[in-house]
Amino acid sequence: MIDVKTAVRTAVKYVQEFQDYLPHTDVRLEETEFVEPNTWLITLSFSADYPFTAARSYKEFRIDADAGHVMSMKVRQLITAK
Repeated sequence: MIDVKTAVRTAVKYVQEFQDYLPHTDVRLEETEFVEPNTWLITLSFSADYPFTAARSYKEFRIDADAGHVMSMKVRQLITAK
């Protein structure tokens, strides 16, 4: 089973491999979570492509902890406090 550092590296490498389709500037690690069955959820953020803003976009990667590969990538919506 892979550890959290390996899961994060796997998610970042996935982003780099798809650099023509995913924004990959200023990549930041935001969250890690281990969930059953043997899955790492890794959230990365990227600089948004909006001029003159500090906005970021977020992606959640589901990593198979046994095999060490990306199973899915989803857009992560943040809930803002009111």
